[in-house]
Amino acid sequence: MGEGSINRGTKIYEEVLGHLKEMISSGEIRPGDALPSERKLVMRFGVSRSSLREALRVMELLGFIESVPGKGRFVREPQSGENGTVRLEDSTMAELMSARRLIDPIIAAESAAHATDTDRKTMERVIRNTELHLDDMNSRAKADYDFHLALAEASHNFVFVNITKMDFDLLMATHKKIYDAVEDRNAFLTEHRAIYSAVCAGDTEVARAAAMRHIDRVYSVILAGTEAKRKRTAAEAAETEQAKQAI
Repeated sequence: MGEGSINRGTKIYEEVLGHLKEMISSGEIRPGDALPSERKLVMRFGVSRSSLREALRVMELLGFIESVPGKGRFVREPQSGENGTVRLEDSTMAELMSARRLIDPIIAAESAAHATDTDRKTMERVIRNTELHLDDMNSRAKADYDFHLALAEASHNFVFVNITKMDFDLLMATHKKIYDAVEDRNAFLTEHRAIYSAVCAGDTEVARAAAMRHIDRVYSVILAGTEAKRKRTAAEAAETEQAKQAI
């Protein structure tokens, strides 16, 4: 897998992330194994060390790998006897959304208090662009990131901006799962408009409440999807066990 395998039309670290996850899921590197050195991975993927490190940081946040001081990075043991990839991602997404239920309303309120005309124009532009691309999952994911980043920047608090960037590093790493689950696209847009309107009005409490409604809805959808998947997996395992016993 050389430099030609990296699609330069997307964020480079996302491509690296995909390759690293494939190395784990294919069994090329197994739970407990050390990852190749950064130098070897940089040469293999033909990317910069900064792009590689960004991908590794997201892998660690998602729970795929862990860093051991003085020894290197290792593939984490799965949470069950089977491939734990999906379970790790589901757990991370649920925890992320739980944290966002606390943080996003505060960011919205601070943005309502501190947004400038330039900030409001940026948010308006993002919403108009969202309206044009609701049917495309990748575009919708990017529009979601663009809106929440613009909202955080309107707070004029660099901590909120960096928290939002980290959150969306995780969301984009598994965005298909998230945006497939959140099927009500019009609600997604309507909720962003409500937050934007409150920011334009400078109403901190309405902005806070609008952000809470938005995150609560997405959080409940993700939890319901995770629970449905757990039940399907359990049912399939039971059917497989019954089939084995019948032989």
